[in-house]
This record gives sequence, C-alpha cells and structure tokens, in this order.
Amino acid sequence: MARDNEPAHDSIVLNHTAAAELILGARGSVYPGAEAEYWRDAHSREPYFDPERHFEDYRPAYELGWTGYFNYGGEFDTADRVLANDWDVQRGVSRLSWDEARPACRAAWQRAHNASTYRTDGSAPTESVIATLSEAVNHARDGELGFAEAAAHTETPGLKTFFERRARACRDSATELQQQLAQLGGQAEESGSVSAAAHRVWLQIRGLFGGAGDETILAECQRAENEALSHLREALQRNLPDEVHAILLRQYECTQRNQDMVKTLLARERGLAESKSGTAA
Repeated sequence: MARDNEPAHDSIVLNHTAAAELILGARGSVYPGAEAEYWRDAHSREPYFDPERHFEDYRPAYELGWTGYFNYGGEFDTADRVLANDWDVQRGVSRLSWDEARPACRAAWQRAHNASTYRTDGSAPTESVIATLSEAVNHARDGELGFAEAAAHTETPGLKTFFERRARACRDSATELQQQLAQLGGQAEESGSVSAAAHRVWLQIRGLFGGAGDETILAECQRAENEALSHLREALQRNLPDEVHAILLRQYECTQRNQDMVKTLLARERGLAESKSGTAA
C-alpha cells in the first residue's frame, strides 16, 4: 500500500515551446536532465513509492519509461514484455524487480506521452478559460466527496488511508483551480460551501457505498477516475493559457497515477475474492 503522502505533485511547468524542445531533445533515447530532476523531487510522493527504497532504485525505471515511449511508442501495456527485458539490462544498481519497477516506468511513459500530446498555443478566449476552470472545480469537488465517502465505508485501513489521501488531493486541486478562476474574474464559491449539484452527487455516492464491500467501492472509484481523466483530457485540448494548461496537466498526471493504483488494488481484491471462492468450493 502506498505511503501516507499526497500523490499530487508539481509538474515541470512548460509552455508549448519548451515542451517541444524537451521532446525533440528526448528522441534518440536521450533522457532529459530536467526530467530526471523532476522525478528526484517527486518520486517519494508517488502512490507506488516504497519508503524502504531510494531514488536510485526508481531512477532507471523513470529513464526506461521516458526513452521507451520514444523508442517503441503506442501503449505501455503493449510494450510491457520488451520493457521487462530492457529492465534486466538497464536496471543497474536498482533493487526493484520488474513488477516493482513497472508503476514508475509507466508513470514516466505517461509523462512522455502527455508532453508530446497535450500542447497549447494559449489562444483560448477568457470566457472559454473561465468555463473550463468552473467545470474542473466542480469535477474536483465531486472527486473529493466520492473519495471521502469511500474512506468512510471501507473497513480496510490501507484503503482508508489511500482514499483519504485522494480526497485531500481533489480538495487541493479544487482550491488551486478556484484561485485561477478568481484571477480571471470568474465566480469562485466561498471556501467550505457545497453546491446543490455536489450535494446530490454526495447523496448518490452514499447510497451506492452503503453496505458495499471493498471490491464494489474500488470499482466505483475506478469509474470515477476514468470519468475525471476524460474531462481533463478534453480540457487539455482547448489551447488554454500556459499556466492553466500546466495546472490541469499536473492534475491529469496525478489522476492517471491514482487510476493505475485503483486498477491494481481492484485486481488484487478480485483475486482474493476468487481465491476465497475457490477455497470454499
């Protein structure tokens, strides 16, 4: 289970020109120094981080993920087998097995993909930026409510910690987005207020989670993270100002990492359920 740290973290803030230069520099299996420094600072806040490991254990996985994206392209899962073989050669002093290194490698692969895919020229009109930020604030609040309810209903301590951490990350995201909204003259609600729509979402979630087991809760969290990714993906294609784009990209990456963790936890829970069912039979 992940350590009780916030998984949200600062992304490298790149405008579209800097992103292009970074990507061009990465081709030919060249690993950017700025990316290495990013992970040196951020790795301990990742949901897969093991406090008994050090940065040097994760460093080659991040490098493999970044360079692997430009070498192989496509989906990470498709390249998993060849990356596993590469890991045996490139791991150096890392003590991680491929199963342990995979989440870090995937995270770096995702960042390479995101930097290449989500670019902005900053041309969106202010009205569109305000509307996008307002939508993002509401989605972040819904996420906070959903994960807080998940934490309240699970009886598994590790899951409770994970859900509580994700709820805090969603709350922090909403606060950051509200600040951007206010700077643009948009209407930001007072801290601590809950909209009627958010209250309805909370009631729906409470009804869903009441009496539910961990598998059901995790399945709903996976659905919610998929929906959050869809909204953020759409927002990142709207040519928002560099600062707003960077914030949403950071939140998108955080959500990707947590979606991966939820997927892993759900698979583990289903495996345990199948094992118990087989034993009972």
